[in-house]
Amino acid sequence: MDTASRGGRIKARSYGMLGGFTTMVANAGGPVMSLYLLSAGFRKLGFLGTSAWFFLIVNTSKVPFSVGLGLIDARSLLLDAALVLFVVPGAYLGRTCVDRINQRLFEQLVIGATILGGLQLLLR
Repeated sequence: MDTASRGGRIKARSYGMLGGFTTMVANAGGPVMSLYLLSAGFRKLGFLGTSAWFFLIVNTSKVPFSVGLGLIDARSLLLDAALVLFVVPGAYLGRTCVDRINQRLFEQLVIGATILGGLQLLLR
């Protein structure tokens, strides 16, 4: 194993652990996970699919704790039900856009969104 690939694996694993930690502790794992997935070399659809599955699993595992803390209640479920109407059109629009964006532009957009998201987290 050469030094470059070993360094890349260490960096990717570090991002992965940090992403898992930040999403569990502060619900702020998006920027870190984006950097992890980019550093691991994921292509567009792999990036999006892995990100979706990761956050589905992590956030689903947090549901019992959120209910216990009162963060999920009947009122929040009503809001969720109202917002679900936007999920299918949003998924369709997202898929259409991703198919039209080349890999380099996708990576630049992810990095830009990561910087903006990270700054927003720091400035709040």
